[in-house]
Amino acid sequence: MTMEPAPPEEFPDWAKLPKKMQQDFFELAEKEARKIKTRILGNRSKIVELGKKLKPKFENVRSNDEWKKWRVCMVDGTESLAMSERVGARFGAYGATYHIFEGMDLVGEDYYSGQLVDMQFGDPASTQKILSLLTLALERDIALDCLQKNIDLLIVDGSFFGFRPQCHAIHNHKIPHEEYRDGAQLVKHIRDASIKLIESGKAVGIIKRVQSAALDGWSIKQNGNNQEVLHRNDRHILASLLKEKQFFSYESLFENPTIFNYYMRLALAYERYARDKKRTIESIFKACTDDVDRNIKRNLLCEPNQILTTSRHFVRCSIAAPPFCFETPTGHDIDCLLAYFQATCNKATGLPIQLDLTDEDITMPAGFTQEFTEEIEANLLKDPDLEKLEIENHFASLNPQKSE
Repeated sequence: MTMEPAPPEEFPDWAKLPKKMQQDFFELAEKEARKIKTRILGNRSKIVELGKKLKPKFENVRSNDEWKKWRVCMVDGTESLAMSERVGARFGAYGATYHIFEGMDLVGEDYYSGQLVDMQFGDPASTQKILSLLTLALERDIALDCLQKNIDLLIVDGSFFGFRPQCHAIHNHKIPHEEYRDGAQLVKHIRDASIKLIESGKAVGIIKRVQSAALDGWSIKQNGNNQEVLHRNDRHILASLLKEKQFFSYESLFENPTIFNYYMRLALAYERYARDKKRTIESIFKACTDDVDRNIKRNLLCEPNQILTTSRHFVRCSIAAPPFCFETPTGHDIDCLLAYFQATCNKATGLPIQLDLTDEDITMPAGFTQEFTEEIEANLLKDPDLEKLEIENHFASLNPQKSE
């Protein structure tokens, strides 16, 4: 009997560092753990007090089987995690898909892809922003097409206007794409497509990575100071308060469905404005609302009331997972939608299992972009009209000691 060789022993990545650095990092980890412990213990009483105010606004998900008759479409996209510069320019790849479900049965799907080749100078962050916007534009176009496929519910990944930050930085950036002349035209296309989806009444956005702190902003406005803020995003706060099969809507606590946009800004900017001791909380809040309105005009090139038309809600479908946030048009009846989320949830993630499956199908592997550019290089090496040295010079890495 032939014995198979034992697999090579694997060491954790920290063990590959010099011993002095290993020691430093362990000490830094211990120090940071102590800081986090202090924050957690200090926030306990604040969470209890906030919970007393929020819990009357928590509701239970009600049973509703109407969703069983629905055709539900999931739209998701993916893009290069890191751009490659081996092709003599900045190169990124992106793709998107739709999956249509009847109950748990997949009844339709398709996949689409694209690429961006940008100039190899200027700020790389601008190119990465354009790549993410091209991905989103493809998602939006697919979603609009899917509305023509007898869809009852269409779920898109993320907030409808979550792409807004820093759009102004690429407005004048020329885009090597047949449909978009420059960044401004690309931004307007996504903006208008998002508005159409909202107006359809069938589209809902699921926000997996919540960064908003509207609850902190609301607390500041109520108290006139930031003594009770938690410095945590709303998903983290609600994970400590919402029970399984419970949901919470901003509009049940706030004055109107869209004011959360301004509370988010208040949480972020309060300390800066409060340095002027003469300012009242009303003047600070007014400055924050002006900030939001100005940024919308600057980034999306439209009036605020054109896009401030959505409500946000949080639902906890599984006790093993934190609540997730979803966005709907204002005034949208969410009872049946909540029942759908509860009935189809993946207990591990708390999200609809159909969305998890769609995300898994479209996710681009980390090494794909490098492999794609290597395939381009291989095709060029086979071309008899080109000399090998010319190709090697063209594809020389910026740092020959490290691969991309």
